[in-house]
Amino acid sequence: MTLAAQALRLMDEGASLESALAAAGRTQAGEERAALQATLYSAARKRAAARSLLSLLAPRVPDERVRGLLLVALSLLIEEPEKSYVTVNESVEALKSAPATRRAAGFANAVLRRFMREREELLARIADDPEVRFNAPRWWVQRLERELGNTEAARVMALSQTKPPLTLRVNTAKTTVAEWAELAREAGFTVTRVSDSGVILSPAAPVSRIPGFAEGLVSVQDAGAQLAALMLSPGEGERVLDACAAPGGKTAHLLEISRARVTALEVDSQRAERIRENLVRLGLTGCDVRVADAADTRSWWDGTPFDSILLDAPCTASGIVRRHPDIPFSRREEDIAALSKQQKRLLDALWPLVKLGGKLLYVVCSVFEAEGKAQIDAFLAEHPDCRIAAPAGGLPARFALLPQEQDAREGFPLVHDGFYYALLTKQPGVSRA
Repeated sequence: MTLAAQALRLMDEGASLESALAAAGRTQAGEERAALQATLYSAARKRAAARSLLSLLAPRVPDERVRGLLLVALSLLIEEPEKSYVTVNESVEALKSAPATRRAAGFANAVLRRFMREREELLARIADDPEVRFNAPRWWVQRLERELGNTEAARVMALSQTKPPLTLRVNTAKTTVAEWAELAREAGFTVTRVSDSGVILSPAAPVSRIPGFAEGLVSVQDAGAQLAALMLSPGEGERVLDACAAPGGKTAHLLEISRARVTALEVDSQRAERIRENLVRLGLTGCDVRVADAADTRSWWDGTPFDSILLDAPCTASGIVRRHPDIPFSRREEDIAALSKQQKRLLDALWPLVKLGGKLLYVVCSVFEAEGKAQIDAFLAEHPDCRIAAPAGGLPARFALLPQEQDAREGFPLVHDGFYYALLTKQPGVSRA
């Protein structure tokens, strides 16, 4: 509880959920770290509701440390009412254990037990606030409603507040989905297949307990993200660039399904090291991992065009809020325009590196139109040598994926997050150059 409250305070100061978790849980490992992560994610999913409730229950909280712990506790009480007494007892004991907060234990106990007594009435009082209902700032709610329509926006935002499944990608270079699924079932897990190589593992578990993870048989990756390598489907010996590669999931998938020669770029050296670590775990070779800004092509490109480029561009990540519930509160509306400019900069810089007849796959994990359809419409208008390509596997050449639990469309995963995909090809004879 105390560590989760510390992490929540770091998030209030501007840290991402992942960095706050890393800072607060630096001494934690295994099951303890998994428990801390689960608690912090609950706090992020119920952020707005917990704050509204606390303003009703205790307008004046004596100490920021007490406030953080109460917010974590209220989040858990909302999300897991069956564990109410355990949550309250652990919260009170956590305050008692620290001299600085010991005197506030009785106060916290009274606040939390009042919520337990008046739960339905208090939740009803805050239910009409859109920020509470959708756990997002008002501008985020209004933008999604404007772009998706009220009904679809409400569905997407409601789904974003639920616990995501643990989706894995089976490394078909080492095993088959059927063989790995049998291994997982023998270990007591339930396996649900959601795409060609994508499965959901239940119950969710830390990677240390996932059968075959350490041996490189599986990786954690949303099934929607697994479409990238399948859409490019590079041939043997082809030169492929993964332009914004960290943490390396799409890079690894490309190597698992092909014998292409892959160059993976990442501007952050620590994140680039994560790519290398993932490739070693999976037993994959044939990849040149470099620390470089993909748009600064003079600093790293040797002048030889690529057969295919994967541009998984920086974006608002509005399509993966279910896995990163801090995102709506860590973004500002003006970030959409700023990130759109960054996406255009990368597209314009990388397009000359595609050989004639080659492909560029543009991907963002966003559901905002400015980062998806509008971005590609503008790029097509400005580049007459660019055309929409036909991908392998029967998928459309460009499409928007909204987060789904039961996607029955042929070719799409059954369960996936939100993405925008566009496969572009360079045609000879129409270039302005």
